[in-house]
Amino acid sequence: MRKFKTCSRRSLPFRLLVILAGALLLLAAFAPCANADCPACIRYYDFEGPTPPPEFINRGSHQPAIEQGDLAPRALLFQNDDGTPYTVSNLTANTGLILGNTNRPVGALPNTISLGVHGSGQAHLNLVMTFPSVAGIYDIQSISFASRGSGNGFQNVQLQASLDGGATWVNMSVVTPISTAVSIITLNNTMGVVTLGVPNLLVRMQFVNGQSNGADLQNLIDNIQVNGVVVPEPATVAGGLLGVLGLCWFQRRRLKLLLPRRT
Repeated sequence: MRKFKTCSRRSLPFRLLVILAGALLLLAAFAPCANADCPACIRYYDFEGPTPPPEFINRGSHQPAIEQGDLAPRALLFQNDDGTPYTVSNLTANTGLILGNTNRPVGALPNTISLGVHGSGQAHLNLVMTFPSVAGIYDIQSISFASRGSGNGFQNVQLQASLDGGATWVNMSVVTPISTAVSIITLNNTMGVVTLGVPNLLVRMQFVNGQSNGADLQNLIDNIQVNGVVVPEPATVAGGLLGVLGLCWFQRRRLKLLLPRRT
């Protein structure tokens, strides 16, 4: 009778090492990129979606961003320079296709709602984003958005970051003019501000040099993309490795049961 070859017990540890190595390679392949050469869309604000009272516009981050959700800590904040809420009556939800497709990333749903700004001469407008993390996992490289200005609205915008929970702010980009035409404004971190490793990071776009206290529509803003890298926290990586090791151990016990016993 023909005899079938069985797996040697001595080869079992080697096979387990092969399985472990393959699993670790898969884990590394599917983990979020931790390399500055492959930035991705971390947040995307298109102002679409439900607006339960007292909200006048949706402030959540939506697809195809890495981080999605309508509630804090991913919701966009409208603030004055001192961190107090911006005058809501000077902000409105404007419907139409003026900015709907401008700066809309691949995978995002069509949208028709933009943030409208009035009374720009009363105070600076700060669009603030919170990035809570004990280890500081966010490397913010740029923010872009669709824009249409006017002769009497905010004339400039600048990207800033707070590395101390909002006590002070540092400039990440140069002061950038706001065109009266429909355009895409990109604010790059050209100042070399390091956000990676900063716990509870805050980033904001500060709109300045408003020219009018009137109620007319002075600025339109839409399709805000926050681009950079999210580095996995050590606890997340450790959890994945432990899961892989547990799988290998389970497979080891299973293989031992299937192997024929020596007589």
